[in-house]
Amino acid sequence: MNKKLDFFLILASIIAIVSVPLFYRGVYRKFKELTIRRAFVSAEVIGVSPSYVSGMVVKMYVRRGDTVKKGQMIALIDDTLYKAEVDKKLSRLNSMSFELKRFDNNTNGYAYMSLKNEIDVLKKDVKLSQLMLSYTRVVSPIDGVVAKDVVHVGDSVSPSTVIAYLYKPKTLYVKAFVDVDDTEYLRVGQIVKLRDIATKAETLGKIEKLGDIDVFSVCNNGDVLPVEISLKSNKGFNFSDPVVVIVKK
Repeated sequence: MNKKLDFFLILASIIAIVSVPLFYRGVYRKFKELTIRRAFVSAEVIGVSPSYVSGMVVKMYVRRGDTVKKGQMIALIDDTLYKAEVDKKLSRLNSMSFELKRFDNNTNGYAYMSLKNEIDVLKKDVKLSQLMLSYTRVVSPIDGVVAKDVVHVGDSVSPSTVIAYLYKPKTLYVKAFVDVDDTEYLRVGQIVKLRDIATKAETLGKIEKLGDIDVFSVCNNGDVLPVEISLKSNKGFNFSDPVVVIVKK
């Protein structure tokens, strides 16, 4: 019986010896560090929409996470009607041009000049129709990354419809939301540690802005303050990934 008691006492002593330093280390870190878990990777995002045309999306060439070059195809809108319009006007233009050749080049009569003027107007109309046809091919306006593909094949779109959101990697930053009570430990220009939860990547960051006067200074009825943090390196940090921010008090 005494041997069993001695064994449990020894075991309890070992646990205490190991646990106490860990406990104090945890308490030390709690008071020396502020950990912000409501944070994610954001960026300066632009929306890509069709120019002047409407129709059904017949093909998507990109999806979330894809790297794109300026001028690269993002989506194709059904161009059947636009092609038909171009073909119709070209056919009419060819017919009128053939008819014009029946006149003597030296003829200055009303019929000749009237037809020539009509052809000139039609040529401009053909160019406009060809331009509208080109707009059915929605392309990237920048070198960047697809943050989100919004529409899918079969969806109807118009010039007000965002097809995809893009961003430039160099514009990545961390958006954090901090309890107002903890803002006393933060200041603009302060260096913090950042860890991407999804990829485990780590880097240093610098607090660039406390609050966002362009939208709201605080959120959640004044309990949370938005904070913007720049990245020293964006390697391993992907748009919308959750991030842990560690601030030394």
